[in-house]
Amino acid sequence: MNAFAKASELILTVLDSHGKLSQKQIVERSGVPERTVRYNLKLLLEKGLVRERLFWQDLRQKEFEKGDRLCPV
Repeated sequence: MNAFAKASELILTVLDSHGKLSQKQIVERSGVPERTVRYNLKLLLEKGLVRERLFWQDLRQKEFEKGDRLCPV
């Protein structure tokens, strides 16, 4: 398993545990560097494993949650 797959798996675990989170919150809770989180969120969005929405507490950010697809990373 490469580093990106491990980061993606960790991001999905954090989202599964905490529900909807901003990118900043994912970085804080996972300990994964911001750039790695950003890249992996892009990959997870493309695969349909994560959904994004507006983050109402700060409209400059987006909020992420697990998507409907159940396939592994």
